[in-house]
Amino acid sequence: MDNEISLDTSQKLVFDILKFYKNICDKNGLKYYIAYGTLIGAVRHKGFIPWDDDIDVFMPRKDYIKLVEIMKNLKGRYKLVSFEVNKKFTAPLPKIIDTDTILIQQYDLYERVNLGLYIDIFIIDNAGDSYEEASNFYRESYAAYTEWFKSDLKLFLNDKSKIHSILGFIKRLPYKIKGISHYLTKFNEVSEINKLKKTDYVAITNSGSSKVDKNIFLASDFGEGVTLEFEDFLFRAPKNYEKLLSVEYGNYMELPPKNKQVSHHSYKLYWNNSEKKC
Repeated sequence: MDNEISLDTSQKLVFDILKFYKNICDKNGLKYYIAYGTLIGAVRHKGFIPWDDDIDVFMPRKDYIKLVEIMKNLKGRYKLVSFEVNKKFTAPLPKIIDTDTILIQQYDLYERVNLGLYIDIFIIDNAGDSYEEASNFYRESYAAYTEWFKSDLKLFLNDKSKIHSILGFIKRLPYKIKGISHYLTKFNEVSEINKLKKTDYVAITNSGSSKVDKNIFLASDFGEGVTLEFEDFLFRAPKNYEKLLSVEYGNYMELPPKNKQVSHHSYKLYWNNSEKKC
């Protein structure tokens, strides 16, 4: 492949996905909130973090379920990629992708469907009416997540020697035998067990983090949200966004050192046309 897409162009393209997603949510009364680096970008830069093209959103489970049904009936450039709409996509992190692009990731997990540039959707699940109950819920959810993760890891890993990779693969064989779909289904069942309840605490169940304190919040921390500016548009943010950012990043207004002002993604991005397909 040639003609890799630049960071500036990538930012414009992924911002178009975010605007598409916002329009779908606004039109259908669905809640969402900008998240993680996107939220920092809005607060600190009123737009993208200059060295990054990442877009993340939070979405309550009940709204995500509605989004799945809406997106199933839409045709066009942007597509929801998730286990609910395509069983070949065996990851717990739904994405809305730009099908005019081809994205090739260099991670340790298998890619079984074609991806384009995307935004990630982090699911907010009802977790319990006390911090202890929510913590126990999150630990169960994360335990199921780690089982899925073990089932999906490649044989040879980027940061391991071949011998260590093979030994690790042998240890993971019981998970491989049961299969990725089994563990992903189990993870979803555990995570959405409270979907019909209204609880005082919520959890970000598909963050992939073992840190309970960074993934459990009061439902009121999200609430109806507030609007923040991002690239001259207004988007919904969690009501108590300062708390979420402080918990995740500490002093989020302080710029990282110059040598850390780099994108954390590991992928190549190209235009999706006959000349540039492999």
